[in-house]
Amino acid sequence: MPASRQANNVAVITIKGPIDGVTSMSVRRRMKQAVEGGADAIVFDIDTPGGEVPAVLDICTEIKRSPITNTVAWVNPTAYSGGAIIALACREIVISPAATMGDAAPIAASPLTGIMALPETERQKLLAPLLAEIVDSARRSGYDEMLVQGFVALGAETWLIRDKVTGEQYFVNESEYRDIFGAPPERGRSHILSGPAAEGAPSESGDATPFPTDTGSFKPALPGLSEETIDAVNLQLQTPATRPVFGPADRDRYELVHYATDGRTLLTLKEGDLRLYGFTDPQVTVRNDEDLRRFLGASHLARLDQSWSESLVGFMTQGLSGLVIRGLLIVVFLIALFVEMSMPGVGIPGLVALVALGGLVVPPLLLGASTWWAAAAILIGLGLVGLEIFVFPGFGAPGIGGLVLVLAGLVGVFASTGELFPGARPGGSADLAWAVTVVLLAVFVAGAGAYVFTRYTHKFPVVGGLILTESQRADGGPAGDELLAAMAPNPLSGGGTGGPAVIGAVGIACTPLRPSGSAEFGDRLVDVVSEFGFIDSGERVRVVSVSAFRVSVERAAPGPP
Repeated sequence: MPASRQANNVAVITIKGPIDGVTSMSVRRRMKQAVEGGADAIVFDIDTPGGEVPAVLDICTEIKRSPITNTVAWVNPTAYSGGAIIALACREIVISPAATMGDAAPIAASPLTGIMALPETERQKLLAPLLAEIVDSARRSGYDEMLVQGFVALGAETWLIRDKVTGEQYFVNESEYRDIFGAPPERGRSHILSGPAAEGAPSESGDATPFPTDTGSFKPALPGLSEETIDAVNLQLQTPATRPVFGPADRDRYELVHYATDGRTLLTLKEGDLRLYGFTDPQVTVRNDEDLRRFLGASHLARLDQSWSESLVGFMTQGLSGLVIRGLLIVVFLIALFVEMSMPGVGIPGLVALVALGGLVVPPLLLGASTWWAAAAILIGLGLVGLEIFVFPGFGAPGIGGLVLVLAGLVGVFASTGELFPGARPGGSADLAWAVTVVLLAVFVAGAGAYVFTRYTHKFPVVGGLILTESQRADGGPAGDELLAAMAPNPLSGGGTGGPAVIGAVGIACTPLRPSGSAEFGDRLVDVVSEFGFIDSGERVRVVSVSAFRVSVERAAPGPP
């Protein structure tokens, strides 16, 4: 067993299902736990369809920077897309029976459709960082850097050649093939089969496909790659190339093995090709933890799975479930806030609003998917709305500014941190559109809920006991008379017409208005509802609206009634 492989204490970190920000955060935490726990090797148990590009690149960076250099990717049994990129970042790859790895083109995640392919324009923008990542990984681990380019882009047409002296094998592109053998390359049926010829697929004419020249250390397998992309790849590569430079002098040294890939589809390798092309040990198959223990010569093996709290954060923030849950939390937050402001001092609605706000803000902050300004905007906005209601009534600049800040903060909780560079983060615009849509829908639902609460406050438990439910009669008449009086049109409304003469009438609150109660106007006692906030008994009130069965009032300035 190679010394670089042997490990006494092995930590197994599982990567199952789609890869997102929660996965990245969880892998980072578990790698830290493995380091602090004294692990000698980390095995990544991978079974994934791929996921978000930023999360995948974050995991690759953590692997390459880890103080534990003995990292093993266990493809068990599939590592598609981002899973293949993570596997290449490890020092070594092992596979389970019928394993498959590849098809690592960048993808995006939609809340409704899940993982989906990116449009070609956005894919090209991400090509440079992905090429740099997989080529750097190939150089670190001894894989062929020409072949791995086919994982992330179409057009990587390659031929496998062998050194007649050393037996070493290399994959070459069309330009290198012509330099070595001085003739057009042999085509036909490629060793790794693809589907029917796609648009832009390599032609089988004798014409040479144009390849960039003077590309520095990076040799592209993709014809027509722009100079900007090549320069960007070279700038990001950290590991120097060890691949030989081929030319006419090598004509007698190398022989053709076979036409390997035609570039018409993204490279996907099955178990046999993974062994044939040197991605894994031809003699090793890992079926379970015991096989893994024997492969590494380990005495102790511990599994580090994603925690329930991380799964909960993912459920609350990712995909369709995240949209639904955060939308419901916004509804609960806004309705509870409305109830608390309508009935100050109760406390329970305010506590519910705080819990809902915490559920909105804390999970994205833990993921780094939101920034502090979103929480600050919500809190400052609530403060301004409170000033408007309780200190400067009239719904002016503080109230409007506060509402704008609250809405912006709620959108910021949903939306990502945005793009650092144009096109570097796919789906950013879609994230913002989803955020705005869900927030507006939640505000509409919360508004409807607030209306229902105001209309039927007396029917709600707990708060119903804090408002007046019977008419107070000075003459002490029978209960039947009180019921008839309650059913009659309000005496201020002019027989139910809501005449303009009563708007602006000033009276005295006879009971606390929380928000309903009674007020005296002249010699008449009327059931009223406070429009904004709590009004104490004995305070002056002014009528602001009148209907057949409802009189709304607000606090009036002190003075004679």
